[in-house]
Amino acid sequence: MAKRTLIPAVACSLAALWMVFWTVPGQALEVERMHEDNVHVRTWNRFADDLLALHQRRMARREVRTEERIGGYADIPDFYREVSYFDADTGRLLSRIRWEREHPDTVHVIELYIRDAQGRVIRDYTAAFLPYYRNAPSQTLISLHRYHGDLHAFRTFDASGARIFERCQGNWQERDIDVMLDEDEIYDQEGEPGSVMESPVYKACFGDLQTTAEGYLKPH
Repeated sequence: MAKRTLIPAVACSLAALWMVFWTVPGQALEVERMHEDNVHVRTWNRFADDLLALHQRRMARREVRTEERIGGYADIPDFYREVSYFDADTGRLLSRIRWEREHPDTVHVIELYIRDAQGRVIRDYTAAFLPYYRNAPSQTLISLHRYHGDLHAFRTFDASGARIFERCQGNWQERDIDVMLDEDEIYDQEGEPGSVMESPVYKACFGDLQTTAEGYLKPH
């Protein structure tokens, strides 16, 4: 999955901005980039907050069973407490959250799964922070799923709406299918004659699955 690098933004006064624009034109581009970084940080943090709020609302209106484990990384082996939340009636996974052990109410990674009446995942969301780095999530994911016969496809976007990954697996016309495209491949192949994205199997996989994250940037 593609990841985004976050750069801390620096505030400038309006007067200073005018001086930069007027005297050093090249620095105006840097100011614009800092503004974009600010928007990025706010957008991704809001997405993570919305995910936690949605998780809490879902937990409040159903019976839930949980499973826990302690985990971490090579240099911080016991960094988080991972809690998986299951619907008590169906046994289906609803959410999985890794809570920082030193700060028990702080989310390290959060995943939510939205299912249809048949129990199939139709949307899933993820926000993940780096250990000890809370400026904004290092990764955000919104995946929209589609089922067609024996095919299961999904498209993944980040919280800024960028389309970053898609995959389809299953069986189609007695063939095993595994189509996988990353962000660069999607950009290079979309609309190109003869590309995978113009093939019958690709169209069978993804069909009318929307190509933007419109309507899902705020998790629900």
